[in-house]
Amino acid sequence: MIPVSLLSSAIKAWEKESPSGYEDLLEIEAQIATTFDRTKQAVVSIETNDGAGSGVIVSADGLVLTAAHVIGKRGKKLTVILHDGKKFSALSLGGSVFSDAGMLRMDTNETFGFASLAEVKESKLADWCYALGHPNGFNESRGQVLRVGRIIGKQDETMQTDCRLLGGDSGGPLFNLKGQVIGIHSRISQLPDENFHIPTETFLSNWDFFMNEEFLSDKKLADGGFLGVASSWTEDGLTILAIVPQSPAEKYGLQKGDLLISIDGIALDSREKLAIYVATKLPGDSVVIEFQRDERTMSVKVPLISRNQKE
Repeated sequence: MIPVSLLSSAIKAWEKESPSGYEDLLEIEAQIATTFDRTKQAVVSIETNDGAGSGVIVSADGLVLTAAHVIGKRGKKLTVILHDGKKFSALSLGGSVFSDAGMLRMDTNETFGFASLAEVKESKLADWCYALGHPNGFNESRGQVLRVGRIIGKQDETMQTDCRLLGGDSGGPLFNLKGQVIGIHSRISQLPDENFHIPTETFLSNWDFFMNEEFLSDKKLADGGFLGVASSWTEDGLTILAIVPQSPAEKYGLQKGDLLISIDGIALDSREKLAIYVATKLPGDSVVIEFQRDERTMSVKVPLISRNQKE
């Protein structure tokens, strides 16, 4: 008999670099089964006037995470269908075309079962995961469709998996094997390894904006202020990868490699937070950028311009 102490310390099948045999696959299947009955109850179908998508309930009072392209704008009337077929009216909240993240809330005083969100940086490359959703809309006789895969890419506002997605899955949840939401389905490909999701970190980073502010559309991005930096989240933080020629960033001395710390005192933990804040400003407004260069912390006041403005 194997001692209990050895069993408890054994590496779980889903924590291995790859399954070592049929038994590992059965262990992964069994682990998914332990969470599925709970997670499926939080997954919803979302009906709009121009199509259908999916979403996931993340609070007892009916807050739903979905994709921005499912809701389209703030204040849109929607219909949410629960796993058991019950329907509720809902109203879209905010979102952002930058990441494709969106929110809505059901218009009811009822209490709902909900899924928990994974902590920041909980998910990583090669993690096992499973996708749920309502491809082609709600179908009571078929139920939800579960697809198993692994994370094969994660950068900034995008997570890539080999979980097969279909039309109608957009906005549905991606779960880790603990049953926590780690992403929301966004872009769907015909290829099995080109399916993209919005990491939950994106929602957590911009939670107040999505809940309370106007939907960040392409038009708002175009009409808002323009700074002129391309950035990405690295091991060190939000790092400038490139500077747009003749932009305010270039004119006021920001450089490739600078580590962006804050804007107007707001800590920057994602490139979308920077994009959202700049887009909510008008051309002519000034912002104070705090950054680090060569281990020195500096700040600069930068007047923003229009994206179409020529210097």
